[in-house]
Amino acid sequence: MKHLNMNDLVFTLNKYNINARTLVDHDNATIKNLFLNKGERIPDHKVPMDVTFFILEGYGSITIGDETERVKPYDALLCPPNTFMSVQADKDSNLSFLNIKTPGLK
Repeated sequence: MKHLNMNDLVFTLNKYNINARTLVDHDNATIKNLFLNKGERIPDHKVPMDVTFFILEGYGSITIGDETERVKPYDALLCPPNTFMSVQADKDSNLSFLNIKTPGLK
């Protein structure tokens, strides 16, 4: 067993210059907590695996393919492999969410 508390994990900047802390990173799954400041955006990109977004705090929007959904705490969105996606925090709200990739991004 491994016990983690997200508050004990250190934020690092990911390739989009977004604060991220890694909870799990192995062949079966990659789970990160990403934190966008007010108005911050992760640009369109795609990955070759399923991605699940689970909103922890804040408000914003997530675009998957040609659909955009407003998100709030406890919302979950699923993105199929090789589909363009982007995330935007509202201009007056930070946005914290889990980004779960299955299988892992190795």
